[in-house]
Amino acid sequence: MKLRHAVAGLLLCLLATLPACRSSSSAAERRFPLEGRVVAVDAAAQTLTIAHHEIPGYMNAMTMEFPVRDRWVFDAAHPGDTVRATLVVSNESHLEDISITEERGEADASSTSTLHLPQTGEAVPDFQFIDQNGRRIHLAQFRGQPLLVTFIYTRCPLPDYCIRMSDNFARVAKNLHQSDPDAFAKLQMLSITLDPDFDKPEVLRNYGRSYIGSVDPGLKHWTLATASPEQIRQAAEFFGMVYKSQDGEVVHNLRTALLDADGRVAGFYSGNGWKPSELVAKLQQLQN
Repeated sequence: MKLRHAVAGLLLCLLATLPACRSSSSAAERRFPLEGRVVAVDAAAQTLTIAHHEIPGYMNAMTMEFPVRDRWVFDAAHPGDTVRATLVVSNESHLEDISITEERGEADASSTSTLHLPQTGEAVPDFQFIDQNGRRIHLAQFRGQPLLVTFIYTRCPLPDYCIRMSDNFARVAKNLHQSDPDAFAKLQMLSITLDPDFDKPEVLRNYGRSYIGSVDPGLKHWTLATASPEQIRQAAEFFGMVYKSQDGEVVHNLRTALLDADGRVAGFYSGNGWKPSELVAKLQQLQN
């Protein structure tokens, strides 16, 4: 049965009760029954993306990424399967008491459903974009020095999602600017929007400057890129992105990759747990 996706203004904040969206103090644990269809399986990040029915008393139907602690689930679940579980909500949330029915039905075609997770040493295709200055660019032109890549959109309201990724990129730049000017001179970062209808070059340019204008006002080291929806989805699918637009918001997961000077994957990071200091050290090791 086709699942209904309702408008969800608060998106992931409603689900995860992230500390940035709610009080940092401990919250009483609540439990809700959940039923839906698997859209994507990410064993590395230990998450299932599920197009779920309405959860009465908590949230409308939507497509969301849920943390899962039981490792067996990632061998058993596949896109299209039906899943029933208990959503446990406190300061952090996860699914437990999971049961899976192997229906292999049709997953939501508007979301990325076949999850490709790039492996270390894998060559990245020469994807093409438009940068914050309106110029056509492609990934191959960044070769010669390592490149940090992530996906964001400028209207993202969640501090632990796009805002965290952009703040992390800014911290990488500021760290190198202060501690290692030679490494800063070689720094290359690329953020690709998931919202091309809104994130035009001028919007991306102003967004980037708001984060690192103090050390890189010309955005020589941080490229913010858009493209056609089809081009963005091709790049997103390569990096294991799952996302869906819903009335001006984008429900999405998080992926960051570090490419070496030859354009191959040197590091791949699911979620928002990576530390800027760790990426600074790896960038310095890879720089020529």
